[in-house]
Amino acid sequence: MKLKNAYQKSKYKGKKMDQTVNTIPDQNLSIRELLDRHSRGLPLGASQNQGEYFDTEIPRFDDLVDMMEHKKQLVKEHKALTKKIEAEQKAQAEKQKATAEAVEVAKTNPIKSAES
Repeated sequence: MKLKNAYQKSKYKGKKMDQTVNTIPDQNLSIRELLDRHSRGLPLGASQNQGEYFDTEIPRFDDLVDMMEHKKQLVKEHKALTKKIEAEQKAQAEKQKATAEAVEVAKTNPIKSAES
């Protein structure tokens, strides 16, 4: 096994850096200008990262048992919502079927206006 120390030559020669300059002259702002732009809501000339905020709270668990209980509760809620969705879809299908049958009956048995 070979040990490395500061006096041995490295096989890695390093990275060759590009010598082009990407800065633009006179693009600096004083602290007063930065605060003034910030207070007025003007852009500062730098990229601004916006955070994402959600309505649901993200739980933090100190114990694995709590995490497993939360998971079981989420699975139960998922099953309940799935059943509710299926029931609503079934009711919607029955409603559409009843509407289609009513239209079919209306087409086959026209109401005679002479009788009324």
